[in-house]
Amino acid sequence: MRKRLILLLVMYVALYFLLHIAYDLPNLVNGRSHFLGFTHGLGSLINGIMNIAVYFLFALVPYLLLFRFYPRRVFVFVLLTLLSLVVLFYFCYVLEEWKWNRDLRLKNYFLENIFYAFMFVVYGIVFFFIRYAQHKELEQKDMVIQNRQSELSFLRSQINPHFLFNSLHNIYSLMYQNSAGAQEAILGLSDLLRYMLYDASEKVPLQKEIEYIDRYIALQRIRFDHPVHAPMHITGDTSGMQIPPLLLIPFVENAFKHGDLTEAGDGVSITIHAGNRNIYFHCVNKKGHGLKDAVGGIGLQNVKRRLELLYPDRHVLKVKVTETHFTINLEVTNEQ
Repeated sequence: MRKRLILLLVMYVALYFLLHIAYDLPNLVNGRSHFLGFTHGLGSLINGIMNIAVYFLFALVPYLLLFRFYPRRVFVFVLLTLLSLVVLFYFCYVLEEWKWNRDLRLKNYFLENIFYAFMFVVYGIVFFFIRYAQHKELEQKDMVIQNRQSELSFLRSQINPHFLFNSLHNIYSLMYQNSAGAQEAILGLSDLLRYMLYDASEKVPLQKEIEYIDRYIALQRIRFDHPVHAPMHITGDTSGMQIPPLLLIPFVENAFKHGDLTEAGDGVSITIHAGNRNIYFHCVNKKGHGLKDAVGGIGLQNVKRRLELLYPDRHVLKVKVTETHFTINLEVTNEQ
């Protein structure tokens, strides 16, 4: 509020001088300026500063009343503004009489000063609505950002139970089979959950996301009694790249969930390349012959929405589905 009042005062002083100089321009050209005469002598200077201070009230009062009553009580603002202007005008009239120690006709004083008073009132109102519009715009932007963050948090929270449900199902299968890999699977799941729960930052190093995918693949391999072909090729300098956590895992999870992971199948092939500002992700798997689960996956729709929020106009996602293969190509561009 203090900064706004200072700005209101500074711009008012500029307007005050512009209006009076414009009104006094004919005299100013002839070298007989009445307005700039207040700079001659201490008394004239004090008188000029008093006029600037008093007429500032014509801008300040409507501004403060709008700040207090707009937009809920507009009628109260109008009524109080009119009453305040009447009081201010009479106050200025009495002050002018006292300064010059002579009688002034109220009508003449009113006609001589109504233009300036009106302009300063309009200035105070216009200044308020300009600042009000700016405030509403910032408020709207802040609301959009908050909604975006809330949606991102919700989308990320969906990933955790979705992945946890699938992993627990796999571990249950191992335990049901009395497999020795169940204990190793639980330890692997513990490492993955630690990343999911404690790396809550907006972005993480790309290398960390790659390590997460690698652990996920290792966890998935445990549930098979045969080798699973799932190579991951990493190229480029990944050390300085950042990426939102858990952005790539839904694609890998989808490949393991619905791909052909039989011993004779092609498995899953993953390629990640880090460019100067771009990250390229490629994942391809042979489609399995089994039916999808009845619940249906949320991972792909989830990550599509996250990409729209995190990389608007800075990502390209291509999903290619053939009779035999499912391919994901993703390119994201980091901000400079």
